[in-house]
Amino acid sequence: MVVPLEIIILFTAASLFLPGGEDLYGWYRPFAEGCLTCGMNPWHAYWLLRPIAWVPLRLLWPLWTFLTGLVLFWMSRRLGTNPTAVLLAFPTMGLIWLGQVDGLIVLGLGLALLAPNAYLRGAGLALASVKPHVAGLAGLVLLWHEKERLKMLAFPAALLAISFAVWGLEWPLEWLRGRRTIDMPVWGLATFFPYGLAALPAIFVVKGKREQVTVALLASALAVPWFGVYSYTAFLPLVAPWWSVPLSYAWAAAYPWLGNRAMQFAWVLPLGVLIYCLWPAVLERWPGLRALAHRVGEQPPNPPPGTPDTL
Repeated sequence: MVVPLEIIILFTAASLFLPGGEDLYGWYRPFAEGCLTCGMNPWHAYWLLRPIAWVPLRLLWPLWTFLTGLVLFWMSRRLGTNPTAVLLAFPTMGLIWLGQVDGLIVLGLGLALLAPNAYLRGAGLALASVKPHVAGLAGLVLLWHEKERLKMLAFPAALLAISFAVWGLEWPLEWLRGRRTIDMPVWGLATFFPYGLAALPAIFVVKGKREQVTVALLASALAVPWFGVYSYTAFLPLVAPWWSVPLSYAWAAAYPWLGNRAMQFAWVLPLGVLIYCLWPAVLERWPGLRALAHRVGEQPPNPPPGTPDTL
């Protein structure tokens, strides 16, 4: 526990002196202050991001860094994943440096998976919806497994109802039109669309709610036309083997030739982790392949640890 906490403290201390938090100050702070066309999030996220507007500017990025680090640490511990690997991976570095809000998605998905109360699981689903292109597919998987679906939907439905009452029924169209006017930054070049669409059926290869949510996030990272590399942090607390850290930096091998555009190869991380998650299920479905793997001395990777029942 000491090492990840030291990393969080180091990140927070660095944010007090180094430049950073560009997206937090440039996108999310104006959005939280009421400029809904200043950000790329759906307008209902205003109610979830509103507290950002209450923090003094000088303290905003350091406080956001500290809270994001704590969320990643806590959820990794609760989900049985190595928090040090999660915090040191390149997507987390980008998330912290830019001041992105994917920590809310991690917290939301964690609550939706682990909370003992259906209403609280629904609140987690609402938190994850600040970026529907990241967590939308995983949210559908969670709803599919939910036994108290109406209770789980109560909080998200109330949030949408308030949003429609304040801004009208047409705000989703206004939001979508606004997104089309925004250029693709370098962080969004790693999507493997349209070839990544082939990863979507992988959700049905694995069994179990946690496993399917994990694969849904990995498949989304490959299949969604715009998926920031920093948003890979959404799946890391669910599965982060030690080798995911060096693999997350593998794209940098092309940096001497392509510069920042080398980040377009960052998809090797979700693809590699997806294969890792699917491999045990593939061996189980094809016994002949399992026998071949044992003959060549290969040990199949362990599946991600089981999900605790409650928080």
